[in-house]
Order: sequence, then C-alpha cells, then structure tokens
Amino acid sequence: MYPRYVVEVGVRDAFAISAVIGVMVAVMSSMMAFFAGGMDDSAIQPALRMGLISGSIIGAVVLIFALSRVRGHAEKTETREAKREAEVLALRSALRFLSDDSDGVWDVDERVRRERGVLTLDMHELNAAQAAEATEKLFEIRSSIQRVRIVTGRGEILHERSADPGIRPAVLQRLRIGANNADWQVLEKSGSITLRPMGIAPSNAQRVRRFAIFIVPMCTVMGFTFRDLAGSTMEDQGLAFGIAAGVLMTVLLSSYRDRSG
Repeated sequence: MYPRYVVEVGVRDAFAISAVIGVMVAVMSSMMAFFAGGMDDSAIQPALRMGLISGSIIGAVVLIFALSRVRGHAEKTETREAKREAEVLALRSALRFLSDDSDGVWDVDERVRRERGVLTLDMHELNAAQAAEATEKLFEIRSSIQRVRIVTGRGEILHERSADPGIRPAVLQRLRIGANNADWQVLEKSGSITLRPMGIAPSNAQRVRRFAIFIVPMCTVMGFTFRDLAGSTMEDQGLAFGIAAGVLMTVLLSSYRDRSG
C-alpha cells in the first residue's frame, strides 16, 4: 500500500471550517457596509448587523455543503480503496504485454502504481510506438479507470536516464484524437500528463435538491450585501442585482460536477 497524503475531513472539521469562513465573511461584510454607509457613528450598528447576518448565512451554507461531502466520503471510503486497487490491476493487466515485448526491461508491476493516491503510468524504458500503443490501451479500459498520470519525460534527452524524446509527442498526438470522447481533460505538466475525468454531471433531481438548499441563503446574503453597498439612494436596484447574482451563483453551484473519481 502506498502512503495516503490526503487528510481526512470529519464532522468536527466541517464545523470548524464553516465557523472560520462565517467569521471571515462577517468581518468583510461589516467593513464593506461600514464604508458604504459613510463611516460615521450611525453606520456602525447597521454594518455589524449586516456582517452578522451575512456571516451566519454563509457559515450555514458552507456547513451544509461540508457535511454533505463528509457524509458522501464516509459512505464511499470502503468501496474507494477497493476501486483504486482494481484500477491498478486493470491497467497492469492491459499493459502486461509490454513487459513481454521488452523482455522485462519495462516492468509493468513497477511502472504502473499509485503515487500520492493517483494512478500513475511511467513510460520510461518504452519507445514512442509502445507509448502510443499503451495510450490506446487506456482508451480501451476507460470504463475501469478514472484519473491517470502518465510520466512521459520532457520530450528531450537531458541525461542518460531520460525517457525516449518521442514518447511525449506520440502520447499527446493520440490524446488529442481521443481524450475528449473518453471524457478526459488533458493537463500537461513538465515531464508528465494527467488525464482528469470531466466529471459526472448531476442528475435533474440533484440539481433541484441543491438549488432548493442554497437559493434562499445565497439570495439573502447577496441581496442584502449589494443593497447596503448601493447606498440609500439605490437600495432597490442593489437588492435586485444581489438577488439576481444569488440566483446565478446558485445555478452554477447546482451544476457542480463530481470529479472525485
């Protein structure tokens, strides 16, 4: 088993995070309302009230979201470990022919592994043709794997242990053709390429449930915040703008894609 680098977040952490964010929002909202109110003594009490309302609502929204994520994570923990192990075995099985073709120079059990929780395919010791073939195998077993990090090298010879410089362009060429259809986003880094799932789009029921949870607190906070920022002469316009912004942000939040795979 490889070490786990991701810190588990529990219920206590969810409350702590929501409290910290709530306090930050309260302070920022109070300052913004105080400045918008003219920074005189009469503006202090409304500013503090605005900060308290904004901080409380945002803290509650963050807490609801955090607890839902904690609950979902707890339910998936046992199956996630089994799934991760299955991904490694699936990729090793698909690429074991490369070990045979290279007479063991490229050891599939060594080159296919998990690093910091991410399924990793190390292409050192392969040539460009074999790397392209390995990339093709990734598409064939796409239903069995999620996020994959491909170690390709920088595409140039820097030292005697550098990967074949033809590997990176060969892999990128194949990914440009099929990654989008495989629902993978290609993230290029120096020496490696990460294939990240586009994410699972929420169902209509999930969208409605998220919208129902967040619409009231989001519109309340945004509406009152922009109303106070607009000043006494344009309170109605500020309130309307804030509510509209709250609706837009809620719609975007409701469409959040699950990329946890």
